Amino acid sequence: MPASNQPSGFLRAGEFYSAVESRLRTEDMLLSELRQPCSRAVPRHEHELAYVTIVLHGDYVEGDHAKLEELPPFTAVFNPAGATHRTLIGPAGVALFTIELRGHNLQEWDLHLPPNTWVDRGAGTLLWPGLRLYSDLKRRVEEDVPPDDLELEGHAMEMLGAITGWQTPEQAAPRWLGRVKERLHEDFRGNLRIRELASDAGVHPVHLARVFRKYEKQTPGDYLQRVRVRAACRLLRHRDWPLAAVAAECGFADQSHLTRVFGKLAGSTPARFRRTLCA
Repeated sequence: MPASNQPSGFLRAGEFYSAVESRLRTEDMLLSELRQPCSRAVPRHEHELAYVTIVLHGDYVEGDHAKLEELPPFTAVFNPAGATHRTLIGPAGVALFTIELRGHNLQEWDLHLPPNTWVDRGAGTLLWPGLRLYSDLKRRVEEDVPPDDLELEGHAMEMLGAITGWQTPEQAAPRWLGRVKERLHEDFRGNLRIRELASDAGVHPVHLARVFRKYEKQTPGDYLQRVRVRAACRLLRHRDWPLAAVAAECGFADQSHLTRVFGKLAGSTPARFRRTLCA
């Protein structure tokens, strides 16, 4: 809710008219899951930060003055900082996911956000990285695991590329892509950041994220998880390595993190996979 000492209709970072059910803060973004259980007319207001809203459920109308637009579930909306609007919520209430963008990092990356609201009803490129960020938030809240910075940053850079209209002119995989993958293989135990990879490659972080998706069909974070699981497979051949030690050696937060990612990629638990290997 807006703080009582704030000007009416001005929402600072993390403030909303609906209840916050879950939240994740990173250096670049503030992710919030919001829920309004019943109908409500939200007064005209503006937000301090530029942000993306994804409608997950319910009846939601947004706009300014007489220009109100119905936004059905799985619609993504970008609003620049300071844009004024009001919203109407229907009897079924609404569930929303918002991604607030921290301005100092946008300046650091020399990214210029558009001055107008933009709506993606699923045919564009804004909704899908936003939904991937939502899945990351829910997984971290439900499984109580720390955020994977590289995975989050990859989704965020794809989303920023969609908002800013960033183009990837390469018609063939650039040489620097191979260097990025080599770094992921060499330093998979560490907490890599997309800005480090981009600096090594000599390209912009948004450019790296979009080119990586184009040619590898996944984010750098997804690629890194596969490298880590492969390393874990090699260690699981040795019965004297406890699973917790395998997790730590391969860059996972803990044994439960290893088990979750291993199951997603290999279709088995590490313990069952070990039994199969050593039978």
